[in-house]
Amino acid sequence: MNEKLQSIENRRLEIEKRHKKNILIGVLTLIPAILLGALGVTSELTVLIILGIVIFIVSIFFFGRASAEASKFRKIIKRELIHALLAEEFEEVIYDPKSSIPVSRINATGTIKRPDRFYGEDYIKGSYKGVGFEVSDVDLKQRVERRDQNGNVHVSYETYFKGRWYIYRFQKHFDQVLKVVEGRGNYVNRKNLVKFDTESIEFNKKFDIFATSQEFGFYLITSSMIEKLLELEKLHRGSILYCFMNNELHIGVNDRKNYLEFKLKTPINEETLDIFMSDIELIPAIINEFRLDSVKFK
Repeated sequence: MNEKLQSIENRRLEIEKRHKKNILIGVLTLIPAILLGALGVTSELTVLIILGIVIFIVSIFFFGRASAEASKFRKIIKRELIHALLAEEFEEVIYDPKSSIPVSRINATGTIKRPDRFYGEDYIKGSYKGVGFEVSDVDLKQRVERRDQNGNVHVSYETYFKGRWYIYRFQKHFDQVLKVVEGRGNYVNRKNLVKFDTESIEFNKKFDIFATSQEFGFYLITSSMIEKLLELEKLHRGSILYCFMNNELHIGVNDRKNYLEFKLKTPINEETLDIFMSDIELIPAIINEFRLDSVKFK
C-alpha cells in the first residue's frame, strides 16, 4: 500500500505543477485581455477590442487546461486510491464513482421532501459482519420560482439536502416502521404512525420520533441506542435522520459535505490519509455501534 501511495503522490506532484503553470499563464493573459478590451471600448478602437478578445480566448484555454489537470487527478483518486482503501477494509465491495443510491429508494422511506432534481455519486456496496450496506453521496434540489419587479418568473433549483445516504440491510424483516428525524420532521410521511418521546430530554429536543407503535419504537430505541444516535449526531454538522423499515436501516446525513474527495494541493501521506479514511471507516462503525449484526437483527 505504501508503494501505491507513493506512486499516486508522485503523480499528484506532477499534475499540481502543470496545474499551477496553466493557472499562472491564464491569469497573466487575462489581465492584459481585460485592460486592452477596456481601453478599446473607451477609445473606440476596434483593433484593441479584437486583440483583447483574442488574448482572452488564450486565457480561457489555459484555465481549461488547468481544469483538465484537476479532473485527471480526481480520476486517479477515484479509480485507484479509493478502490485500494475499500479493498483493504472490506472483503467484497463494489465502488462506482459515477453511480448512486436511486432516488426512488430514498423517497420510499417517507422521511424527506421529494426532490425536483437529484444527483448522486460515489456509490459503494458491500457487506461487513454479515450486514449488507450501500452508501453514496446525494444532492436533492427543489424547484424555486421568483418573480421580479417586471412580473417575469425566474426558475432555479436549490439544494435542500446534500450529504450522504446509507442503507444497511440485515437478516430480520420488520413488519413495522420507525422514523427518527432531527428537527420537526415536517416532511415525514406519518400515515399509520404515532409520534412519541423517549426518556431522554436531550434526545427529544433534537429528534422527532414516529413509529407504527410505541412498543416497536421502544424495542429499537433503547437507552443504549439513544446514546449512540446522539454521538453520531454530534459527529456531523447539519441534520441527520434514521428509518427502520422492512429489513433495512436508512441513515441520511445532511451536512453539505462532499465525501471521498481529496484536494490537489493536499499531499498524500499517512497523516492526510487518516482524515480521508474517516469517511470510509464510518460505514462499518455504524454496524458496530448499532450492533446491526446482533441477535435483534437476525
